[in-house]
Amino acid sequence: MADNGFHLNDRRRSWAVPLAVIAILALVGVSMWGYYQNRQLKRLQVLMTNQYNRAFVDLSDYVDNVEALMAKSLVTSTPVSTSKMLEEVWRQSNLAQTNMGQLPVAPPILEKTSNFLTQAGDMAYSLNNKTMNGIPLNDKEYDALKKLHGYAVSLQKNLQGIETQVIQGKMSWGNYAKKGNFLMASKSKDPQASQFENIDKTFQEYPTLIYDGPYSDHMLKSKPQGLGNKKVTVSEAKNIAVNFIGKDRVSGVKQLENNDLGNIKTYRFKVSYKNEKDSESAEVEVTQQGGQVYLMLRNRDIGKDTVNMEKAKKLAKDYLSTKGYKNMVDTYYQKVDGTAVISYAYKQGGVIVYPDLIKVKIALDNGEIIGVEAKGYLYNHKVRSIPKTTLTLEQARSKVNNRIKIDRQGEAIIPTNFKTEKYCYEFMGKVDGRNFIIYINALTGAEEDVLMLVSTPEGTLTM
Repeated sequence: MADNGFHLNDRRRSWAVPLAVIAILALVGVSMWGYYQNRQLKRLQVLMTNQYNRAFVDLSDYVDNVEALMAKSLVTSTPVSTSKMLEEVWRQSNLAQTNMGQLPVAPPILEKTSNFLTQAGDMAYSLNNKTMNGIPLNDKEYDALKKLHGYAVSLQKNLQGIETQVIQGKMSWGNYAKKGNFLMASKSKDPQASQFENIDKTFQEYPTLIYDGPYSDHMLKSKPQGLGNKKVTVSEAKNIAVNFIGKDRVSGVKQLENNDLGNIKTYRFKVSYKNEKDSESAEVEVTQQGGQVYLMLRNRDIGKDTVNMEKAKKLAKDYLSTKGYKNMVDTYYQKVDGTAVISYAYKQGGVIVYPDLIKVKIALDNGEIIGVEAKGYLYNHKVRSIPKTTLTLEQARSKVNNRIKIDRQGEAIIPTNFKTEKYCYEFMGKVDGRNFIIYINALTGAEEDVLMLVSTPEGTLTM
């Protein structure tokens, strides 16, 4: 028995040594893995910070250029010289917008700043089209450009103040990032965010710019056309919000502070879902006049993509149809963080009406509609009296540059820089591997606009 006990203890000792070694190696492995993961996380944070820093510094540089070019355009002696300056203002404004869009700042915080850059670029584009033909600016146009320049100076100074903090490494971009807010986000209460909000306040006393964007805010300062006349109560608006989400999905509704959007005023509600976290609720805005849903946006975690773009487009179109928006066709889309934001334009007969625009945000993990923005549609929608064309399709096509290989053609109503609309033939084609859209006026034969389409992994952009 003693001999057996000796061998048993000996075997236990022989196992104890390798087990201890394995445990130590496992502990070292876990520590190394944790160290590696932490290092990778820090590297990613550094890369993201550098990316945001670069975008902001570039934004500041482009705004500097816009200010300088505007100043030069005010003192040029010939329309041709003015045209060169304004063309560059338009280009630099667009580049500033691109870099602003790369910052992790909730869209409403810099909404007015963004509108300023958009409309400054569009104004420069419009005046460039005039001056390039040898026609000088009139007094009204000169005064408008001078006023824009004053606001560009203010924006420049504000950005330079923040740029100093960026260069010194005092800007914490992580505080701004908030996932899933492509269409709308609440304004941040973070102290650093107030710096950006203060920039936006620069433009509060300048609510109406002379020239509006040709494909975005072109008529948003005019009287809304698609609201209807009925005034709705808070109770009625609440029911509209619930029905829009679906009664069977709603567990509760809380009224938020009303929203004054100028010519459109809305009731705002927080709508909670049954069997869902409170953080995954939706915000719904209903117009006080007409009782139309102006905005719906639900924030929730997005899983792995299972829905392709073709299916997403069909789901979104069918959704709009169930909400009463008939005859809508998809135009452009953008993919962001597992979601797609698809723009739909109204189609009257065979004519696409681009001003009547609705954006739909769809989650690509399961096809759920998590956002709707009807601003363009509510401002502009009406039944239009479409005139009889004086040019045939073939006559209009003959006016397109013969180097362009045309793939598609149709009819469209497009907005102008002067709060009007033009009835055009629309030609889509390629030249030297690049895609373009050409708009030829169906009544006069004039070339109204040329857009270049740029394909990106996230979608198609127009320039």
